[in-house]
Amino acid sequence: MLVNRLGIYVYFKQNKFIRQLKRHGHLIYVNKTKKYVLLYIDENDLDKTLADLGKLKFVTDIVMSEYPNIKREYHTEDKEKEDYRVM
Repeated sequence: MLVNRLGIYVYFKQNKFIRQLKRHGHLIYVNKTKKYVLLYIDENDLDKTLADLGKLKFVTDIVMSEYPNIKREYHTEDKEKEDYRVM
């Protein structure tokens, strides 16, 4: 069975807290210069995980990924006629 997962970006104060953030989800990416991680979490555990992360002192910001809101269906319309019309 497939479980819906969501990506969240967690910004933190110091790099030494990366290991603690691994406990809250599946760690995908770490940017040590901008101090954020990308975590994938189950959609069922979203509220609990956001509440737990919000309580941590070293977390500065939490941003939800916009990937589920992106339109992924494209229509194959012929736009070439409009590009070469004579004005």
